[in-house]
Order: sequence, then C-alpha cells, then structure tokens
Amino acid sequence: MKIKNVLISQPRPDSEKSPYFDIARNYKVNLEFKQFIKVEGLSAIDFRKQRIDLSQYSCIILNSRNAVDHYFRIANELRFTVPEKNKYFCLTEAVALYLQKYIVYRKRKIFFAQQSIEELAEPIRKNKDEKFLFPCSDKHTDKITEFLDLNRINYTKGIFYKTVSSDMTSVKIKDFDLILFFSPHGVQSLFDNFPDYQQGEQKIGVFGVITYQAAISKGLRVDLVAPMPHAPSMTMALEWFIKETNKNGVSPQPYIPIIPSESKKEPVIIDKPKSKSKAKPVEEQVDNKPKTKAVSPKAKRATQKMLDNTEVSKADSTKTAKKKISSKTTAPANKSKTKSTTKKPAKKASKPVKKAKSDAKTAKKVKPVVKKQAATKSKKKTVKKAVSKKKSALNKKSKAKKIVKKAAKKATLKKK
Repeated sequence: MKIKNVLISQPRPDSEKSPYFDIARNYKVNLEFKQFIKVEGLSAIDFRKQRIDLSQYSCIILNSRNAVDHYFRIANELRFTVPEKNKYFCLTEAVALYLQKYIVYRKRKIFFAQQSIEELAEPIRKNKDEKFLFPCSDKHTDKITEFLDLNRINYTKGIFYKTVSSDMTSVKIKDFDLILFFSPHGVQSLFDNFPDYQQGEQKIGVFGVITYQAAISKGLRVDLVAPMPHAPSMTMALEWFIKETNKNGVSPQPYIPIIPSESKKEPVIIDKPKSKSKAKPVEEQVDNKPKTKAVSPKAKRATQKMLDNTEVSKADSTKTAKKKISSKTTAPANKSKTKSTTKKPAKKASKPVKKAKSDAKTAKKVKPVVKKQAATKSKKKTVKKAVSKKKSALNKKSKAKKIVKKAAKKATLKKK
C-alpha cells in the first residue's frame, strides 16, 4: 500500500520554504493540514474564581507562546499593569524572544532553557524566596509542577486558557493513508470527533514518547515514531517513511521509543550547606586518644613469650631466695662449712642470672622482629612495656641477692 494522502494535525506553515512542501513535490504526495485542537482563552470572570492576585507574583514561568499571550491578556482585562521588575523563566529561547511583543528584553530579568525546566535550576534557586506563578492550560504535562514541588518552590498554578478539540466532522478521515499526531490532545480529538473510529490499514505517526503512549492507550497501531536516531525531526522521519513504503510496497518496522520508568526523583536544587568544622570521630571525642592499629599475630606471640619468660624468672628468683634463707638458719658451726654455705648460695644465685641473660638474648632476638612488624607507635609502646617489665624483674633479682648476702653475713657474725 503506497502513501498518497497525508493528514497533518497542525496548522499550515506560513512560509513556502517549509520541508513539508519539498516532500510533497519530490514524492508527489498530497499533504493536508488540519488543526485537531484549538486554544481558547479563559474569561476574566472565570479567572477571578481562582482567586489569584497577579500583584503578589514577581516570577513568572512560561512554557509556550500561548502562555505569554494569555498572561498579558488577562492582566489587561483585569487592568493590572505588569511591573517592570518581574522576572520571567521560559522553557525555550523562542518563548523568551516572543516576550519582546509585550516587554523590553533584558537579560537580567529573562531566563530561558533549551528543552527542560531542570536547566533553570540555578536561577530559580537564587529567587527561591519569591513567589512564582505558572500560567498554563487545563491540560498540561506535570513535569514543571513536579519539579517545583520536588524542590519546595512557593508557586501557584493558574489556568489562563483551555485546550479544546476542534470540529473535524467535515473531514473524511478514511481518505488519508497516514495521519500524524504531535500531542496527546490531538489523539483525544480524533476520538472526540469520531467515536466509532477503527484504524484498519490506515497508518498512524506520532511525535514524542507521551504522544506514543496516548496512541497505544487508545488501541491504535503506531507505524511511525519520531524522533528516531537517523531522523530527529518529523519532516525527516516522514520523508524516510514515504520513501521506504512507496519503494517496497510495505511500511518498515516502526521504531519503538524508550519509555522512562517511573522512579523517585531527587531534588535538583540543593541549598549549599554552611561551612562547618568536620565532626571528630566518636573515639576522639570521648577519649581524646588516637586510634591504635591492630597488632599482627606474630608480634602478639613474641610479646606473650617475653611475658611468660619474665613470670618464670620471677618464680625462680622467689624459690632461690627461700632456699637461701632456710640454709642460713640450719648452717653448722664449723668455719669450713660456713664458707661452703656462703659459696653455695652464690652459685645458686648465679643460675637465675644465667636465665635472665638467656631471657635478655631472646628479647634481643624478638626486638628486631617486633620492630619490623610493628610499624606504628602503638606496637613500639607494647614492646617497651615488656622490656621495662624485664628490667624490673632483674632489679628484683639483684635486690634478692643483696638480701641473701646480708643474711649470710649476719649469720656468720652470730656464730663468731
């Protein structure tokens, strides 16, 4: 089935240089333009029912030329002079330039984005304390209001005009091979004018994901979707579709757009936090001590061996001291025996000294191992504590020797 007649749900372009007319000449296709929807301005009486005082709003959000026209129309009907200090936030540059019809264009009070409201996040954040007014129609997408709600902007949505379905009863809808829609309201207008409409072999083309979803929800079969990767505009997509269909006699498979999943969005505008000193960790706040790193298991074993050796040496020293004292009390009266008794404790006392020397040697062997593995100050402290304990043990041994010598001297003196 070749495409010969195309119905476009838009007003006829004013310029003859439009790409639509080039398609009609090159492919010998009949293009008919018919606006499926029309915009009707809200009367001043109906607008007053919304109880909106225009003087309270210094920031105006404008999403289309219709919003510009009807905002200034309502202000004129209410005999309200628009202040020069008002700031305007436009969704596109074309809307911002269209404001020249009513006001003097100044960059300081007119801000515009390229496609979405998120691009105006920074100027809106700077004027967050002021009141915003959003002039819109009774049928509009909720992207702007969702953005404003999400970022807690003080705004008011005012209905300034209505979108109404046009009268299409004079159009013979079945005479067209392809119908192009540009908004969900156009799809709704088709069923408002033709309640018993059945698609059959007729082709349907749509522009945008929202229009695609509206057509699918009405049970239509969508054959052409724009924009596409190789055809970013409707005119390019239409030319490619007519060329392929008329050449092969069968329409190509439609491009299925990616439908964004509904997910919780995060606010775009984020208030910059005041500079504050970083909070200290809990351990530092309570103990005011630096964190100690974990000691390696080899270092733990070395320190444990040192502690065990010191405990053994302490036990040996106490035992030898007790033996010396008992031998002194039971010593015989002979001088030769007394000499032997004095020599024997000295020999016995020398044994723990040898053990202490061996302990010191083991400590010397352990020290380099601990120094290699314990890189932090905390590990060095544990080693120093163990060494200090050893020194205290040696000091106790020397004291015990002195006590034994004194006791031996006293015993000899008493015998004499």
